[in-house]
Amino acid sequence: MKPVTKLFFTTAAMSLFLIAGCSGVPQSSSGTSTSTSLTVGGTVSGMTGTGLVLQDNGGDNLTIKANGSFTFATAVASNGAYAVTVATQPTSPAQTCTVTGGTGTASANVTSVAVTCSAAAVNATVGGKVSGLTGTGLILQDNAGDSLTITANGSFTFKTPVTGAYAVTVLTQPIGPAQLCTVAQGSGNAAANITNVTVTCVLSYTIGGTVTGVVGTGLVLQDNGGDKLPIAANGAFVFNTPLATGSTYAVAIATQPTTPAQTCVVTAGTGGGVATANITSVAVTCAAVTYSVGGNVVGLLGHQPPTNGPLTDSSFTLQNNTGDNKTITQNGPFTFATPIALNGAYNVTVFTPPSTQTQPCWTFGYSGVATANVTSVTVDCGHNDWTWINGTQTAGTIQAPQYGLFAAIVSPSPNPYTNTPGARDSGAGWTDASGNLWLFGGLGWELSGNTSPDTLYGDLRDLWKCTIIVDQCQWNLITDVPSAENENLPGVYGTKGTAAAGNIPGGRWGSATWTDLSGNLWLFGGEGQDSNSAGGLLNDLWKYNTTTNQWTWVSGSAVVDQPGTYSGGSAVPGARWAPVFWTDASGNFWLFGGQGYDGATNLGFLSDLWKFNGTSWTFVSGSSTVNQNGVYGTRGAAASSNLPGGRQAAVGWTDSSGNLWLFGGEGEDASGTPNGILNDLWEYNIAANQWTFVTGSSAANQTGVYGLQPSIGPVSTANAAGTTGLTTTAGTVPGSRWGATPWTDNAGNLWLFGGWGQDATGTNGNGFLNDLWVYTPNAVAGQPGTWVWVKGSNTGNQNGVYGSLTRPYAPYVGWTPGGRRGTTRWVDASGDLWLLGGQGYDSTGTSGNGYLNDMWRYRPYP
Repeated sequence: MKPVTKLFFTTAAMSLFLIAGCSGVPQSSSGTSTSTSLTVGGTVSGMTGTGLVLQDNGGDNLTIKANGSFTFATAVASNGAYAVTVATQPTSPAQTCTVTGGTGTASANVTSVAVTCSAAAVNATVGGKVSGLTGTGLILQDNAGDSLTITANGSFTFKTPVTGAYAVTVLTQPIGPAQLCTVAQGSGNAAANITNVTVTCVLSYTIGGTVTGVVGTGLVLQDNGGDKLPIAANGAFVFNTPLATGSTYAVAIATQPTTPAQTCVVTAGTGGGVATANITSVAVTCAAVTYSVGGNVVGLLGHQPPTNGPLTDSSFTLQNNTGDNKTITQNGPFTFATPIALNGAYNVTVFTPPSTQTQPCWTFGYSGVATANVTSVTVDCGHNDWTWINGTQTAGTIQAPQYGLFAAIVSPSPNPYTNTPGARDSGAGWTDASGNLWLFGGLGWELSGNTSPDTLYGDLRDLWKCTIIVDQCQWNLITDVPSAENENLPGVYGTKGTAAAGNIPGGRWGSATWTDLSGNLWLFGGEGQDSNSAGGLLNDLWKYNTTTNQWTWVSGSAVVDQPGTYSGGSAVPGARWAPVFWTDASGNFWLFGGQGYDGATNLGFLSDLWKFNGTSWTFVSGSSTVNQNGVYGTRGAAASSNLPGGRQAAVGWTDSSGNLWLFGGEGEDASGTPNGILNDLWEYNIAANQWTFVTGSSAANQTGVYGLQPSIGPVSTANAAGTTGLTTTAGTVPGSRWGATPWTDNAGNLWLFGGWGQDATGTNGNGFLNDLWVYTPNAVAGQPGTWVWVKGSNTGNQNGVYGSLTRPYAPYVGWTPGGRRGTTRWVDASGDLWLLGGQGYDSTGTSGNGYLNDMWRYRPYP
């Protein structure tokens, strides 16, 4: 066993041990220290000079001799701070070095410090030499601000030194003579005074010329594909950039003008190479902006009626600006051969009228200034047109009556604008043998200027005569006293069968009328006043002699509400309102239905057919009892049992074969629908005494089927069949209505206007209509013909479009009466339809509807 060696420390040695052991410095087993030291360094770049000295933590200087890595000699402790700075900047040449990433706390050897050196800023002058200068006014500029005027060739120096970049340019080129100076070696960074800028001047010339014809905007020229010059107006132009002697030029259109569009071309636009003077010969010519002038011809009557083919001569000529003539042969668009310039005036007139018609052709939108192609001129030759003749554009109401002005017969004739009948509904109308239009009564307004009460309306008994002179209607009041109250006055019957100056029917509306072969005017029934001023339904028959101006009470009763007598020598229709009536080729008068009294004093819808031969009445067929349903039979087949149902305010026509036609009204359909409004069309053959249900519906309250409305074209059998002009669509038929206006034209077509009933939609229920229809009967009796919707609206309650009386009696395709019923109608010797008043819509519709006194004429194609 080894002996134990015992260590003994003296007190001093023990103290030294304790001090060493508490010093905080760890000791290795060998007795050496473990403290960490970290180096600091990085990279230098861009250094070209000498003498760069770096420092760390304000000391430990390190001289840098070349670009590349560096490390300070003195390390720093772990987590010790470092701060690298430049102690001395390099010289020869002078540089400025900056330190990036030079500060921080070292947790490992630092190698990321970046020292970047660049040339040191200096205050350097900029200059050079000018050569070739012969003109005056050359101004150079440095850095777009330091200007220097050059007066002679030689050296120059800008006043303001630079510390870096410089850029020498020519601010103003010399003149007298014009020169083009260019700069070489004019930009860079100055590390020392700059003396090598070169300015060379040579003779120059400008490029320009003249622009003509430009009216649009946006024209831009360019030279040599780059020097662009906007042109705002005609005249001389010069490009901004001159060219040096010997240069070439090439002027072109960069952008053509617009608004309006134009095409401009350049002539003499290229050249150069030897040019030594300004170029002023470039010509830019812009094509003139021209527009065509035209429009549409409507209403022209052609040759070969009824097909209304093109004119076979050159009689119809239009003229623009008193020189450019255009021959017109048919309806449709036209364009004059000669266009006019932008903002040029046009004035279209009728130079020679068409040989096919006596009526003039009117021009609308005929003058103006062209800023685009003109297509809006309308030449209206009057056929298929409405014309507002006279009367007012405002309907009467109970609160605000419209009277018109009345005057006795005077010579010369009274002004048609101030002498017009007052507003009224369902007045009686006739056309006499001389073509004069006659008007009696109606439900309407009293005479103008009467004493209070001055707002009454009622049954009228005034008789008027309209003399047509060159399409003008000149009204004269024939009977009744203009200064007296006019409404609800009784009849003065006198002795039956005897004419007398004092005789006059009582005020009434909804009567039946006809003109006999001798030119006498006949009046039957209606609702109004009898001899005792009792109001009710009438069955009195009157005759008016237009030569003696006397009335004769012919038959019927002088007392209202009389039943009919259906047999025997004293047969007479019962009192009634709004029956259908016709005149046949022999001058006999025919009467059907109405609202009235049957043979047993029952009041209702009548379906009896009567004939008056000028002496006596005959009950022909139908029922002597009111409110009979229609018996329709087989459509298109005549039968003795067929009978239109009882009705009021239906319409009737006589065709060219002498057959009687009946349409619509309010009354009884096949099943007796309450409050039924009808659109059934019937034909009555007088010889066979048979009715035929032709078209429409056997049920009441039918919506109209309108099809397509033609814009131009005549009415004829061929056209209605679809070969030319007006066309139709299968199933086209007017809607149910009452109080419409019928007439027959010279070709035997049946016309229908307005009334109160169903439009195309039915969304607003019933309303006042202003649609115009024509029916062309089939050549085969009883077979359906063709309905065509000609004009007006397929929607009810339309306002009228009146135009202006400043050009009186002009027809225009866009004018139309407002929706209405109960108009008074006439057909003149030319086959034109004339309408007066009724109840319906005026030009504004602001007061709903009311009684009207406007007079219109419709001129169809023959």
